[in-house]
Amino acid sequence: MSLTSAQVRELIDMTVDHLLEFREKLSRGDLPASYVHDSNNAMAYTAGEQAAAAVAESTPPQDATPIPDLLDQLFGEAMTNGTLHPHPGFMAHVPSGGLIESAVGEFIAKAVNRFAGVWIAAPGYQQIEQNVIRWFCSILGYGEGAFGYLTTGGSLANFMAVRCALVGANTPACEDATFYTSDQGHFSVVKAVTMAGVPAQQVRVVPTVGCRMDIAALSAAVRADRRAGRHPVCVVGTAGSTNTGAIDDLQAVARLCRDEDMWFHADACFGGFFRLTDRGRKALAGIEDADSIAVDAHKSLFLPHGNSAILVKDAERLRAAFDIPRADYLPGLRDGPKPADLCRYGPELSREIRGIAAWLPLKTHGLRAFTAALDEKLDLADRLAEGLTRFPELAVVQSHPRVLPVVTFQVSQNRDATNRLCEAICRLGNTYVTTTTVPEHGTVIRACVLHSETNATVIDRFLEDVPAALAALRSTRREK
Repeated sequence: MSLTSAQVRELIDMTVDHLLEFREKLSRGDLPASYVHDSNNAMAYTAGEQAAAAVAESTPPQDATPIPDLLDQLFGEAMTNGTLHPHPGFMAHVPSGGLIESAVGEFIAKAVNRFAGVWIAAPGYQQIEQNVIRWFCSILGYGEGAFGYLTTGGSLANFMAVRCALVGANTPACEDATFYTSDQGHFSVVKAVTMAGVPAQQVRVVPTVGCRMDIAALSAAVRADRRAGRHPVCVVGTAGSTNTGAIDDLQAVARLCRDEDMWFHADACFGGFFRLTDRGRKALAGIEDADSIAVDAHKSLFLPHGNSAILVKDAERLRAAFDIPRADYLPGLRDGPKPADLCRYGPELSREIRGIAAWLPLKTHGLRAFTAALDEKLDLADRLAEGLTRFPELAVVQSHPRVLPVVTFQVSQNRDATNRLCEAICRLGNTYVTTTTVPEHGTVIRACVLHSETNATVIDRFLEDVPAALAALRSTRREK
């Protein structure tokens, strides 16, 4: 069943040809930012089901299929549907640029297939991964004694933080433990808490002022729970909300957690790596005081999906949360933190080497290049916001200082018109944005400028599309 060297080279060469053609189509604008541009979920799901039906198979293949046919299917029927995150005009969610260097690093990790659970199995590759972990700790302001674990996403990182918070919290029962996050916190926080065995009703959703956590309301909620005999365990501060990019007052959260003897976790999946920039460092002041931090390198380091991390100020707390008893078939487990057996610092034993996917692009370009790219995204968001102010029908909504590259705007607080304008923009194919709800403002169109390939030309094209979309909106109104 093994391929010969010639067959392996042919497979890789054919794959590269398809990838290059795909990337060239993206750069030429031959592909839309999304094949989905209707807010009607039923219509979107119908289109998705039709696309999925083209590649659906109910029984496993018994005979071989030629590789060219398989690649044609992967880059054809399976590709031309849904939303295209790798498109430079993709500004929905929090875009992932998907640097090809990172994909090559992951290919190498999968191809050499080294085991990453214990240090002794692959010391060289393990050291590369632990280099990356310590680089991330340094970027976020952590010093000696900190450590972390590379995960496949921020949701898992938040879960690991919840587990760290519970270990050593000295609460007699999970039903007594209470957690706190804002109404702009990510939904994965509640999910993480329930995965750890704490009932969802034990998560306190704190109101916000200007999309930032109300510290007075947080303090009152903690005091109320203590009076009721509950055990406040952890506050999750948001370091870049998905909705608007707002960053909580992390210094104030850190002070409260110190005073109340609580764990402070910073969900910095969106904003964390903006600490590389001067603007981001000021906005994220206090994050270095968090007991744990979740970061997504597939957001603000432009890597492909699946590159995240949990960072913990005290490595021993991370180990206490996930350590394993010794197993006779796993000789060589170490007791000290350097070098670390990763199976003792996270939930997995069998896992691939993850660090190469971040190590290769960071080594290829250097941090200065990433810092410059993040600064560019902040400037581009300002360019977009300024450009939108030229349209009298539109209002740029900003409840807090813009410290991350998210721009929200609406049609004169008209929900239906705002939804239809979003659809009209997306139908033009150059940009994909979505709507969301912002407290005190209602429905807005949200544009997140974070794709590695998004540049001034893409922003200007977006602004050029707005008049056409507004004209389509007026035409629809007249017809009605």
